[in-house]
Amino acid sequence: FFKSKLAGDLHRSPNRQPTMPTMQELQTETRLGALEGAMAAAVRDYKAELTAAENKERGDQRAVNQQEIDLLDDEEIDIIHKQRLAEMKREASRREEESKKAGHGSYNLVEEKNFLDEVTTSKAVVVHFFHEDFVRCQIVDKHMAEVARKYAATKFVRVDATKAPFFINKLKIQMLPCIVMFREGMAFDRIVGFDELGGVDDFVQTRLEKRLADIGMIEYKNDAYDSDEEEELQSRGAIRGGALYQGAKVSQNRGGGDLDGDDW
Repeated sequence: FFKSKLAGDLHRSPNRQPTMPTMQELQTETRLGALEGAMAAAVRDYKAELTAAENKERGDQRAVNQQEIDLLDDEEIDIIHKQRLAEMKREASRREEESKKAGHGSYNLVEEKNFLDEVTTSKAVVVHFFHEDFVRCQIVDKHMAEVARKYAATKFVRVDATKAPFFINKLKIQMLPCIVMFREGMAFDRIVGFDELGGVDDFVQTRLEKRLADIGMIEYKNDAYDSDEEEELQSRGAIRGGALYQGAKVSQNRGGGDLDGDDW
């Protein structure tokens, strides 16, 4: 009885030594380790396959890109490219001819009976109402002719104010020269006299171009002499008058009429 009790006490002791694993447990652990190693190897193989596939895809793409580059030197492609350029040139010529037929690219005189057709058949139209005896109107004509050739997308026309009384009254034009801007057939802005163009008779043409560009009538094209504009104006002294203006006085005094820019 004493020995049995002692054995029971030893069995319940918390400090007893762990028992050795059984052969079955060792075999199970070995199988699990082998399975884990096999799975790890399978993952490595799968990753390697993915990497190889990605590398192959990149290589194929590089080959395709190289083929696309090589196509640029292909004679057939070169022929197609030249044909396309020829088509584009023909299309540009066709549009230019159509614009010329519509009055674009030139600065033409328009009679009152044709005025509405001129300002309603083009998206943007700039109209100069002039008097043939006013030298300042002649100055505007000179600049407008140049601007019309430079900006063919916009129509530029001139109207003799003495021969268009209806539209002079309708547009309430009281002073010449007067440049009226039309968009989609509607008059929405105007330049009266030279005050907005520098206040001098020999104003720089870019003043007129930039004024028209500010309201979207043209897309301004920068010229090499633009940077010298202010210096040039300063050298002129910004004096109202000058040779052309004196000529206006002489011509007007001889004719007994009013000076340019006055009410008429």
